[in-house]
Amino acid sequence: MPIDADRFRLAMGHLVAGVSVVAARAAEGRVLGMTASAVASLSLEPPMLLVCVDRSAEIHDTLVSAPLFSLNILAAGQRELALRFATRGEQHFDGLDVGISPGGLPRIRGALAHFECRRGSVYDGGDHSIVTGTVEWAATDDGAPLCYFRSGYPELAQ
Repeated sequence: MPIDADRFRLAMGHLVAGVSVVAARAAEGRVLGMTASAVASLSLEPPMLLVCVDRSAEIHDTLVSAPLFSLNILAAGQRELALRFATRGEQHFDGLDVGISPGGLPRIRGALAHFECRRGSVYDGGDHSIVTGTVEWAATDDGAPLCYFRSGYPELAQ
């Protein structure tokens, strides 16, 4: 018998995760974003990654149907952006000074890495969908990562 969700969340909170903002353009044109820590490299040939998104998330239907999505890996010092995109009703880019990827999606200034992906397959993952994407463009910058651990954003010792 599986453990309950609260115990699972508590135990998984001990896994240090990088913090990213995934973005996709809705059919009506507005770009939505979401803070994501369930992100992973999937394949080198072709270069692919995956993002897990809660089925109840505002961006869910957009992300699973948009042809392109972007992923910005946040840097230390971008905690406020992580909190903004984790807050319902604030998961948009209105008023933010962002660059634009080749496919027209947000490139968060100061982020450590930027990816633009062509959406691939979407898989069932319980209360989440697992969205795969083939990386069509990427760029990197220097800096320390923003990390998530035990419901907080600790700094890494360097």
